[in-house]
Amino acid sequence: MKKNVLLSSMTAILMMTSCTSNAPQSKETAETVKDSLQITNPDLWEAQNHKLELKADRGVMVNPLELKNFIQIAIIVEDIEVAAREWAQILNVPVPEIRVHQTVDTTDPSLMYYGKNYKYGLKLASIMAPQGFIIELHQILDDNPSTYNEFIKEHGYGVHHLGFAVGDRRDAVVNELIDRGYQKRVEHIYPTGSWTIIDSEQSLGVNLNIKPAM
Repeated sequence: MKKNVLLSSMTAILMMTSCTSNAPQSKETAETVKDSLQITNPDLWEAQNHKLELKADRGVMVNPLELKNFIQIAIIVEDIEVAAREWAQILNVPVPEIRVHQTVDTTDPSLMYYGKNYKYGLKLASIMAPQGFIIELHQILDDNPSTYNEFIKEHGYGVHHLGFAVGDRRDAVVNELIDRGYQKRVEHIYPTGSWTIIDSEQSLGVNLNIKPAM
């Protein structure tokens, strides 16, 4: 029964992401986007301008994500107070606590965006679903180059990533995704774990977040 509910939830979310991926493309030129993101490092811009070359069939992964590892739906919103209240009322759950996360050190080697140190600030709130995953709301607080602002520039607000907790297979999964042609957008390694955003918007319609645990 739980598996059927989880599969239904995944199907609904993937339908939501298709709306984002099918949105009309911006008429901005690459240089305009580059300027708006305030990117001056040529290596960083080359990484952000990367286009995944899809192959006809790359076969089943040796280290697949597996639906049982699904833990997170992350949504970027414009106003987290409004979004948290509305989600709570629609789902008939308590309004989630809103927390503020602010990175202050751009020299922290554990936090990387396209291979370069960066900092960002955001508000976040989490709603735990009985099926074992969370709906996580994010509101970015600054204009610094980040995966959040990159997504907003390209798509507006919406589902940024789906998260999977793969245990000690984390390195194997991330490396295999890179071997398949995907790019590591963000990596944050900290004492109790890590999160890694894989840029998979072009082929999957949504990014992936690979974690060892929730």
